[in-house]
Amino acid sequence: MKLLSALAFAAALATSLAFAQPASAPAPILDGAAIVGPPPAAGSPAAAADRLAFRPAISEARLAQARADQPFDPFVALRPALGERFTATALPRTKKVFDDVLVALGPGIGAGKDAYARRRPYLDDARILQCDIPAASGADSPSYPSGHGAGGWAWALVMAELLPAHADAILVRGRDYGDSRVICGFHYPSDIESGRILAAGTIARLHADPAFRRDLDAARRELRRFTIVRANAP
Repeated sequence: MKLLSALAFAAALATSLAFAQPASAPAPILDGAAIVGPPPAAGSPAAAADRLAFRPAISEARLAQARADQPFDPFVALRPALGERFTATALPRTKKVFDDVLVALGPGIGAGKDAYARRRPYLDDARILQCDIPAASGADSPSYPSGHGAGGWAWALVMAELLPAHADAILVRGRDYGDSRVICGFHYPSDIESGRILAAGTIARLHADPAFRRDLDAARRELRRFTIVRANAP
């Protein structure tokens, strides 16, 4: 897997499915490969369940959401729950928290991908594809653990803490954002679940960092002035 420079990492995530662990990057705060463990073994019941996940029919509305969920971007991921005003431009301190999360999460995801090198499901069965593969194809980026699964859940955990009155909608959206990757055919369910495990561990570990807690407090103050207006609100 190609390694990205530490400075390019955050920008590359918006258009690439690869996660990096360059030599110049800070040491990972968690051992991602050890925490998630290996993917389901070939021929195991868990591997069979992974394959069966691609069989159910999906509504047109849910498929449209899965396609809209392709960008790796916290504001894209959570805007359906938090409204059109939820943007990086409007919320720079909240964006800083998301940046903190990505810096912490990336090395662990990259280590897991490098350790297990699981092929993406559509490489073995192109019939399961339901979304356009991005120009920066994920074929060269191993499937396990899922960066989208990890990112969506990590962002949702943070925002559920910062906006507790909206925690249910935020967490459902974070879950759905990861599940969209299965609907598209880009990931197995176990890829998504392993990403969420690593996300939860990373967020827990970040809370021990005073700098992260300061950024959280700044975002919390910023969000007190934020009004959620959803286009489909009654």
